[in-house]
Amino acid sequence: MRYEAEIKELLIKNAIHLIAEGGFEKATTKELTHSGGQLPDFKMNEVYIYRFFGSKENLYEAAFVRLDTELFYAFKRGVELVGGFEDGVKDKLGRFFLMAWNFILGNEERCRCYVRYYYSIYFKGRSSEAHKKLFEGIVGEMAALFKDEADVEAILHSVFTAMFDFAIRVYNGELEDSDINRPHIFNVLYCMMVTYLRKSEKSSLTFR
Repeated sequence: MRYEAEIKELLIKNAIHLIAEGGFEKATTKELTHSGGQLPDFKMNEVYIYRFFGSKENLYEAAFVRLDTELFYAFKRGVELVGGFEDGVKDKLGRFFLMAWNFILGNEERCRCYVRYYYSIYFKGRSSEAHKKLFEGIVGEMAALFKDEADVEAILHSVFTAMFDFAIRVYNGELEDSDINRPHIFNVLYCMMVTYLRKSEKSSLTFR
């Protein structure tokens, strides 16, 4: 079908924008199929949601999968950039945090959508297992940091959701992203992990 790829892409883009802006109530079939002039000689309607995704909920899920995959690769690059966590644990965690933090703050709309979906009934019912499987490699990479008895997945889940919560506060103007606040935010996250780490070290990290 002509424009099939473009229609799918537009629907996912609209879902991300609408969920970020006003939640699932805003993401109605009418709003989801608004083309905004991007397909000037094509008439969009809700039929295409069901033709390409089967349901509006499946479209929401496809949008989340897109964002989850982007986040995974951003975190994966962060792990690669710090070169693993065999030594200099706190410094390397700090560098990883700064990379992740800058990525999240630089993608406000996408991260707002991600957080809304992550805390929704759709995530638990549709996407949690696929999300868990996707991030297994990163959890495994970081597992060596923690004591054998630590529930690494649960710890990292708590840390990453706390980081998103801080980011939402920045988006909402409740917290400034500054040279003063960034180290404080990292220290909050680090304190969530330090009890379970095999060892902790003083950090010489300078946030920029």
